[in-house]
Amino acid sequence: MQRDTSKIREYFKSLSPEEVEEINSKNEIQHKEQVEAFLEFYGSDACYLCGKPFKAISKNEPCLHWLLRRCKFRKKDFPKIYENFSYGNIEAFLRWCANQERHMGNINDLIEEKSDRKVISTTIKWKNIEWTFDCSNNDYSGHKGTRHEYPHYHFQMRIDGRPFISFGDFHIPFTEDDLFNLDLKQEQSDWFKHNYGATGSGMQDAMDIQPEDLLEQMIMADEEDGTYNLQTIVEAKNGVIPGDILQECINEQKRSGKTMAAIMKEKLSGVADVKTIISPADSVPEIAKRTERKRR
Repeated sequence: MQRDTSKIREYFKSLSPEEVEEINSKNEIQHKEQVEAFLEFYGSDACYLCGKPFKAISKNEPCLHWLLRRCKFRKKDFPKIYENFSYGNIEAFLRWCANQERHMGNINDLIEEKSDRKVISTTIKWKNIEWTFDCSNNDYSGHKGTRHEYPHYHFQMRIDGRPFISFGDFHIPFTEDDLFNLDLKQEQSDWFKHNYGATGSGMQDAMDIQPEDLLEQMIMADEEDGTYNLQTIVEAKNGVIPGDILQECINEQKRSGKTMAAIMKEKLSGVADVKTIISPADSVPEIAKRTERKRR
């Protein structure tokens, strides 16, 4: 069924600024309440959705925490999850969990690494588990003339690098809410912004932050814990950078924990041109690749 997203645009355009603010405020309050509940339960190794410990599983009450594999969850149980939870629900929960390990750096949703043929291409890492959501344009349209002639996505789950659920195991149908949000995101991107909030933000959100703001906020981290790689190029204006200024930069870095890039930009002002290239850290998980089967 074709969804007319232009009507949604017309509806929001008809609202006053106060009405839009009220809608956004209600959404923010609801989101904050959910995040607070999630964090409280997560800190006790329990699930805020069902109230049970992560190690508990009740086959009659499917829950997203099964995907953390702290319980006796098996691949054949997976349909019980996607039949009860939307794609948006599943990805949000896994993002929130991943960000408790390392903020943003465990979620690769970078647009530049996504093929033009993909509607969704995201890999999320948590402890020893890696999940990937994948949806091509053909998946989103539905495979005409097959039993999968409906909009769907594929899911992969690896544990300790080994396959647990493979992309080809399931063709997972989107819910109407999923399709509504995805259509809006694709067709009304100039005004409609969909995200998972700060608790669910990934590397695309990390790279969208203004470089100047990033350098001011960054602190040094171990390689496996870092979100970014920094490459700084320094060109002396008069051919020489005084040694005492360089030593001052080193001392400041040790004292404050700030990045050398930010310190040099400040300390070498007027003495050298300092340029910093910011890129995702090497430890950010690669987006798992899925090979689509050719259909005759």
